[in-house]
Amino acid sequence: MKRKSRLNGKRAVPMPRCSTMEQADTSIDDQMNSMEYFAEEYDMELADALQLVGKSGSIKANLEAAMDEIIARKRSGERIDVVLFYDQSRFGRSGPLHFGALADRLLDEGIEIAETDAFMEDANNATMVRMMKAMIAQQTARGIADNSARGSQQALREGRRSHASKGAYGIDRLYMTEDDEPICIIRLLPDGTRLNLDPETKEVRLRYEPGKLGFKKEKKDKVTLIPGDPEHHAVVIRIFEMRHEQGVAGTRIARVLNDEEIPSPNGKRWTKTVIDAMLRNETYCGVGYANRHSSALYFNQAEGRPEPLPREQGRRIRGIRPESSWYVIAYPQLRDYLPEHLRHAAMAEQAEHRAKIKSGWIKDPARRNGRTKHLLSDILVEPTTGRRLIAKRSRGRIYYGLNKSVDMPAKGSQRRRWLASGPLHRAVLEEIEALICSLPDLRERIIKEIGEQDKQRRGESGEAEQLLANLDKLKARLRSQVRRLGGDDDDIVNDAIDETTRQIRVIEDKLAGMNGGPALTEKEIASITDGVIKDLAAMLQAFADEGETSLRKVAETLISSAVANLDENEVDFEFAIPAELIEQRNVRLAARNGPATCAATSDRRSARKSPVTAR
Repeated sequence: MKRKSRLNGKRAVPMPRCSTMEQADTSIDDQMNSMEYFAEEYDMELADALQLVGKSGSIKANLEAAMDEIIARKRSGERIDVVLFYDQSRFGRSGPLHFGALADRLLDEGIEIAETDAFMEDANNATMVRMMKAMIAQQTARGIADNSARGSQQALREGRRSHASKGAYGIDRLYMTEDDEPICIIRLLPDGTRLNLDPETKEVRLRYEPGKLGFKKEKKDKVTLIPGDPEHHAVVIRIFEMRHEQGVAGTRIARVLNDEEIPSPNGKRWTKTVIDAMLRNETYCGVGYANRHSSALYFNQAEGRPEPLPREQGRRIRGIRPESSWYVIAYPQLRDYLPEHLRHAAMAEQAEHRAKIKSGWIKDPARRNGRTKHLLSDILVEPTTGRRLIAKRSRGRIYYGLNKSVDMPAKGSQRRRWLASGPLHRAVLEEIEALICSLPDLRERIIKEIGEQDKQRRGESGEAEQLLANLDKLKARLRSQVRRLGGDDDDIVNDAIDETTRQIRVIEDKLAGMNGGPALTEKEIASITDGVIKDLAAMLQAFADEGETSLRKVAETLISSAVANLDENEVDFEFAIPAELIEQRNVRLAARNGPATCAATSDRRSARKSPVTAR
């Protein structure tokens, strides 16, 4: 029997999610079955599912990328009314604030959300309950992370896991029972395939293809590292010989191996980075260092109890941990992996590298990707997809374009084009300089803007009385609509309630701004303006002192919109003075019948610039 609901007749995108590849074979199907049953019960149409396989719900970027894809599908013409998920934890575990931001993004596109386990018809109550569940889901994730970190550290102590999740080139994993009886050897091939070998004969028992479930160890099984493929072993020894006997650097070693067409650990060409990492890897000398680097969301492994991260940001916090957290594991069968003279030379170089880490000479790894490194990456937006452009460097020049791994335009599409950064950077920097350094014009614009914002805040004569009258009518209408619930037309009534509630919220927000105090005087406006200019000048000087990275902060602060038309090879910029700078100055004035908030009507006030051509 079909259930009457505001979801009847709507088209939904199912979004099943699981955190690990191991869960994919069962969890995704189970979630899809529940969503198909729910859609049948609520008379809904299901679109193609967006499956988030192996995606942690605690990492904000995973969820934001999913929302990007759904919104892009809708903007391309696909009908999408609802995002459907199994329960709150499957939508994500990134916390109530981030959940609310994602839900707002969908709502702005005309997309609502629905869960199969406890869907509520009352949209207002549903929002409150979902926020509470989002908080619970995040706390559950933190509890899981705490237990996982504690269990992982205990497994290190008991020899049930190695120091690193990914094996080194030329080294295999030997799995044993808790009584040290060999079970199997697992060998990783360059293409990601894993081989299950007999521990005695080394014959291949099973083959696990990339992305498929591999060998499943029991809880009490142990693991250690042993010499691997003899051909790979010989390559490793040769690399250490070239370094410590011939004095050859990493670049030349890589060139020699590439000339001989020897595949690298990932099956591609050798690079200096790969060679240097192998030369610094203590595993080839018979020991492994666990807990030296952090890649955690909530807790780091540690002796005693897990260490909570000082700042949880919804992304993995990568960095170098203090020496006191390091945990050393010995691998007896690797002690003689290198000839003795090479092992001693390698250990000396590795000890020097560890000393640099301890002294702080080697810093935490920087996030170096196109989204944060360049001036306009992740600020420019392609209008037809709504996606932000990333940057790439080619032959010493920077270009901006769509990330092809996320959104691959059709062959021949203009959206495959990359915009030259030079003209764009020049235009942006010139406008920033004009905004901040042309003080007479800037002062006049700020004074005018503050006055206009304050006027909009206070409203026209008699406007407050009219708004109050309208508010009383809307509240009376809402009470009448609520009394009509319980009949055959509940879906229509609920839609009407949602619209009335929205109108009430708009009027209440407007009245709140108008009640912020009397009009600002000319003297107060001048005082705010002087403070804004002083803050802007100080900000620019600080950014100039800090270098290129901070110059990007200027762009983020002053560019309110940057729409990249790849068809025309043009970018439309809007620049703005953030209203929060005005507000910061305004709140420093002596209170007069309560605060007079200039930013009540908008976050930014924009100044358009003629389209910039990127040639």
